[in-house]
Amino acid sequence: MLYYGQGSDSMNNFVYHNPTKVIFGKGQIAALEAELKPYAGHTILFVYGRRAIRELGIDETVKTVCQSLNITCIEQGGIRPNPTLESVLEGRKKILKYDVSMILAAGGGSVIDAAKAMAFAPFMSERAVWDVFMRKQQPEKALPLGVILTLAATGTEMNGNTVITNEATRQKRSCGYPVLHPRFAIIDPVYTQSVPAHFVTAGCIDITMHIFEQFFSTTEETDTADALSLGLLKNVVALTDRLRRGEDTYDVRANLSWASTIALNWLLAQGKVGDWATHQLSYPVTEHYGITHGYALTTLYPAWLKTALKYNPDTMIRRLGQIGAELFDVHDPTTVIERIRGLYKLWGAPTSFKEADVIPDEPTIGQFVKQVTIAGPVGTVIKVDAAMAQEIYQQARS
Repeated sequence: MLYYGQGSDSMNNFVYHNPTKVIFGKGQIAALEAELKPYAGHTILFVYGRRAIRELGIDETVKTVCQSLNITCIEQGGIRPNPTLESVLEGRKKILKYDVSMILAAGGGSVIDAAKAMAFAPFMSERAVWDVFMRKQQPEKALPLGVILTLAATGTEMNGNTVITNEATRQKRSCGYPVLHPRFAIIDPVYTQSVPAHFVTAGCIDITMHIFEQFFSTTEETDTADALSLGLLKNVVALTDRLRRGEDTYDVRANLSWASTIALNWLLAQGKVGDWATHQLSYPVTEHYGITHGYALTTLYPAWLKTALKYNPDTMIRRLGQIGAELFDVHDPTTVIERIRGLYKLWGAPTSFKEADVIPDEPTIGQFVKQVTIAGPVGTVIKVDAAMAQEIYQQARS
């Protein structure tokens, strides 16, 4: 039986186009007025989380700019981590009620993901919004979106991806479409210095996982993409270690912020097929236990690595050897997996359900498996069907 996807023997053809304008650096919020000028005299929806934007002064700046441009600013605040379908639909109602022309989101990945879903929501029925995440419909258009980033983690500021939780069905689902790319992204690394250490580490983990998910591939002869991934990975590990040693400087944060954006603006994925099974496996874990996304990933990743090595040794021995040589000066694949696990442990992250203080029972694992494989197997390095998902969750217990 074939447990892994058929990779190509050479680099794949591709067309790379990223329409997001990045405005990067200290004090770049000053560019907001120029970016909002096309919407002068119109109405925008301002999407944000809780206290951070006020503490950082973003809230005041946005309202001042809107006033100067005669823009009506409708607020949609209180977006929480792992944004919900309910919050998206609340935003949709305001967009339709106030004839919103543009969405401005200020915050981390959760806020921006919610704003992306709100952007396409008014162009379809309320019920159809979740159908997009279930792959039953595709959004053909969306309101223009601009973002102000406050956390280095998800890379959502420069891609068309969004992840939303449906609390009614207890499902966390992702989707990605070109129409959801932000028109502009203001990235001031100073804003990220206000983030609590727990979420900073989780964000750094998320960055590394985005790199891993694109690096592990069955496509051959992707030397350039591999070199970009390995170099970026090594840099993120070094930057994270510097932060953990207390070297919380602007330059460290600036490099980490840019690394986060590059890690998921799909540059690393060009010419090859990525995997993404671990992200899919982590979604029901986050939804069920409320574990921060980055830590849910590390809880499962060693188990996925071991399972992938078992069923697709050809790809995994080669890929793990590259990572081992670059990061750990080792080549044995099993040792490399343990070194990756050790790295995440060093950063204070759980690398099993036991370490996360949650031990799912058999019925709960069964629910996880059903949610992950509802649309069929996930992943490409190994095709994670129901039986293999069960194996990975079981292995992750300890």
